[in-house]
Amino acid sequence: MHLLSYPRDSVSLDGTWQAIPDQYEMYDGYFEDMVGDDDEDNPAGFSPKSIYEVGASEQEGMPVDFNVHDGYSVDIPASFGEAVTEFRHYEGWVWFARTFDWDAETADDQTHLQFGAVNYKAEVWLNGERLGEHEGGFTPFSFDVTDELVDGENLVVVKVDNKRYDDGIPNASTDWFNFGGINRSVELVSVPETYIRNYKLETELSEDSVHVSVQAWVEHAAGDAEVTASLPELDTSLKLTADDDGVFTGEVTLARTDVTLWSPSDPRLYTLEVTADSDTLEEAVGLREVEVVDGDIQLNGEDLWLRGIALHEESAGKGRALDIEDVNERFEWLSELGCNYARLAHYPHTEEMARKADEEGILLWEEVPAYWDINFGDEEIQELYRQQLREVTQRDWNRASVALWSIANETDHKDDTRNEVLPQMADYVRELDETRLVTAACFVDDTDDGIVLKDPLKENLDVVGINQYYGWYYGDADDMQQFQEDPDGTPVVVSETGGGAKWGHHGDEDERWTEEFQAEIYRGQTEAIDGNDQIAGMAPWILFDFRAPMRQNEHQRGYNRKGVVDQHGRKKQAFHVLREFYQEKRP
Repeated sequence: MHLLSYPRDSVSLDGTWQAIPDQYEMYDGYFEDMVGDDDEDNPAGFSPKSIYEVGASEQEGMPVDFNVHDGYSVDIPASFGEAVTEFRHYEGWVWFARTFDWDAETADDQTHLQFGAVNYKAEVWLNGERLGEHEGGFTPFSFDVTDELVDGENLVVVKVDNKRYDDGIPNASTDWFNFGGINRSVELVSVPETYIRNYKLETELSEDSVHVSVQAWVEHAAGDAEVTASLPELDTSLKLTADDDGVFTGEVTLARTDVTLWSPSDPRLYTLEVTADSDTLEEAVGLREVEVVDGDIQLNGEDLWLRGIALHEESAGKGRALDIEDVNERFEWLSELGCNYARLAHYPHTEEMARKADEEGILLWEEVPAYWDINFGDEEIQELYRQQLREVTQRDWNRASVALWSIANETDHKDDTRNEVLPQMADYVRELDETRLVTAACFVDDTDDGIVLKDPLKENLDVVGINQYYGWYYGDADDMQQFQEDPDGTPVVVSETGGGAKWGHHGDEDERWTEEFQAEIYRGQTEAIDGNDQIAGMAPWILFDFRAPMRQNEHQRGYNRKGVVDQHGRKKQAFHVLREFYQEKRP
């Protein structure tokens, strides 16, 4: 279960760390073989200082090539290749380390070391004790370090491996850049002996009532533990009682007239307090319900058309280590476009995106990087798949803005193994959270009868995402008019569409890579989509240009140029075409 740390007081370990590249993977246990008694192989009885001790690189008798106190200074969170530009394209091991002071007398009963995200594999030590490891570059993880912390100076060391793996998620081939490093914040979270590890808020609506339920996962709860939840602004409190699995649950029904439901037009947030003995979590939450009814996506019982756009987690010069100014800039663009929705592709973005979306009234599609050709039949990969789904779901299941969990992107619907495994993953997400919609980004097929959805996964999804590039890679921009319409069928969201253009490159509307060509694709796509009752929204590809090593022609040079904004924030003509369309689509 994910340790919910956001609303707690914590000690940040962000700031200056030392980073040591280890391309040949030499320094894992590097000095152990050199320590020993005086013998013929070690005539001086040479026993160098630990590589973890200050001054080891200056030891007399033999030079030391590696010391965790003497690397490249990097301000964490950071994408290593952006912080140390001579390693911009480096993939491999990097050791990160920093010392910090700890006052044991002022700490609570237990302390956890939490990482927001490390790409891609991480192995962690504290004061020389190995804490454990984590695989997956975009989701949080933590370790109980109560017994490893010492009063005074402590040393944390993280071995980060950002190589691409055929048996990873994602696998070795992606259409985005592999930013390695400790890309999100690191913190020490202290809790009392009995503490709330996580909780889940769920809302269900009827014609005249709002039913609210709260589940809490409480660690070390005694038999007489008092666990409660309250919404002070609604003058509501409820007692949570433990079920057979030790999960504390409570529920209350409110009059609908007393509640302002969260929506893009009015993103009302209420303070929720969850308490277990002396531990209290307090944060802002929205009450709302999202569902599919008669082929339509509904929010709070009203039909909803998703005016969106997709985006990567990236900032020029920073890589994936976004700060709050970067997050705010994205929401300024979304607001200017007239969006009520965004697709966070192709992996979990920083938690700040969902929290900001709660405040701004932007619905979100969140996904894991089950992307292209992962080995769906491998049991270890399936377990890693579930782990990544679980970690992002448990992190963000209390965010009112999160409406869709996506389980895959552009996977082969003719692969029998994939068609067996993906429905299982859809079911797994619903086991974790049944209050949101499950989706995936799929392909369509051209037939003599028109454009159709042949992907069997559609039977297991609440909403089907379609990635299609008519007018760019094939066909004409308005070909989506031929999409077979089933108004009462599963709602469809166009999860990708668009074309590339280099900012400032101008020409005729039929000249590829010009802003005019891209803008014309957007005109054709929006006109074709607008008249189809089964299509419930769109998220063109993409908000801004992003790094992509496979894109190397003269107009791209390592960037995917499909953004309606370039990597420096300069708007292309397509931005204004999409903005005008969304203004017309506003209710």
